[in-house]
Amino acid sequence: MANYSQAHICQCLTRLSTLRSTSVVTISGNRQKTGHQFVGDVLSLAHGLLQLGLGIGDIVAICGFNSDWYLEWLLAVAFVGGIVAPLNYRWVSTSPACSFEEAKSAMLMVRPVMLVTDESCKHWYQELQSNALPSVKWHVFSGSPSSGFVKTSNVLTTETLRKHVIGTKQLDYSWAPEGAVITCFTSGTTGRPKGVIISHSAMIVQSLAKVAVVGYSEDDVYLHTAPLCHIGGLSSAITMLMVGGCHVLIPKFEASLAVEAIKQHCVTSLITVPAMMADLISLTRLKETWTGRQYVKKLLNGGGSLSAELMKDATELFPRAKLLSAYGMTETCSSLTFMTLHDPTLQTRAQTLQTVDKTKSSSVHQPHGVCVGKPPPHVELKISADEPSTIGRILTRGPHLMLRYWDKNPMKATESTNDFWLDTGDIGSIDDCGNVWLVGRQNAQIKSGGENIYPEELL
Repeated sequence: MANYSQAHICQCLTRLSTLRSTSVVTISGNRQKTGHQFVGDVLSLAHGLLQLGLGIGDIVAICGFNSDWYLEWLLAVAFVGGIVAPLNYRWVSTSPACSFEEAKSAMLMVRPVMLVTDESCKHWYQELQSNALPSVKWHVFSGSPSSGFVKTSNVLTTETLRKHVIGTKQLDYSWAPEGAVITCFTSGTTGRPKGVIISHSAMIVQSLAKVAVVGYSEDDVYLHTAPLCHIGGLSSAITMLMVGGCHVLIPKFEASLAVEAIKQHCVTSLITVPAMMADLISLTRLKETWTGRQYVKKLLNGGGSLSAELMKDATELFPRAKLLSAYGMTETCSSLTFMTLHDPTLQTRAQTLQTVDKTKSSSVHQPHGVCVGKPPPHVELKISADEPSTIGRILTRGPHLMLRYWDKNPMKATESTNDFWLDTGDIGSIDDCGNVWLVGRQNAQIKSGGENIYPEELL
């Protein structure tokens, strides 16, 4: 395949440096950058990484809270043909020893040549001195250059790596082997942590799905509520980079920070999980004069379905917002299906609840379960049952899938077909309208009287 026909997440840089050149595209704390400034910082960092000796296919582990520098590192590493391995920032919320042990386990798996951290995990520097991680050649700190930690530790900084790019330089990015760009860590379908290798093309095709279904555009001001170490946060970040929207970054989700950011920056879109939505609703009930509700136009919920009560409260809190839910996983590079729960341009809140109730109870041929909507056009799904049945394992294939698990051979075909299908680990069915219904997990299956049942069916 010729390089000009390959997907690359850095293809977003052209749009950002032209169409969005003078527009603010990142807001992180008190720091704002235009498209021109953001692209310039990405390219100068990429140049610095090349000068340092980062090579094609090299792994760069990153651990830190959400910020503009995180986005810049993601693109700069990809630009030079490296692979980013985001480490879960939640690991740093435990004791220093425990958090490093989890990070060390992940790094021993993927063997990064560089570790990039911020203030949240600067204590790892001491651990690195006494723990054997032979693959790590460079430790880079991406906090303030004036930090006391930088002055007393022998670490590189983002600023020391940046090189001044003279004149207009044509984009000339590289690809890692297999077109890989990100290795995310997940429990997968077996409960054991795995490294999931994701390609440029999978990231971009899933971004286009969100553009088509959710309706993201260059006019959006997107609040990063999901961590950038998670596939949901990464996929939405790439989507907004591709369309050229504005990124508002708070270190991590706290309802008070999110509410303030929505009001201050006129946020138009964000993603949530049910717990986040509940926190936002609870806090804003105490703020009767809060004006942020008028700005939000797009809400995408994942990580579990919203109850009828939460849906009602969400549409009251954000009356102008289109509310959608998504079902997916790391191995599928985020969303497999989408469902519109409320669209203020088409229906009232009362009609929304009636529609959802009707969807949940209308199909006599469906099992008890949760409807998660329909797949976008590029996602192929099917049900594989051990015996004639409408209920079975949910399988998928298409350009949205991971390349493979780390240190594993390319995915094997299922025994029942010569085609490649990924087993999601979920049990469900697909109705005559194409809606996917989730019943349970394979590993939660119980045998009773010779029949397969799932805990969710007993609720």
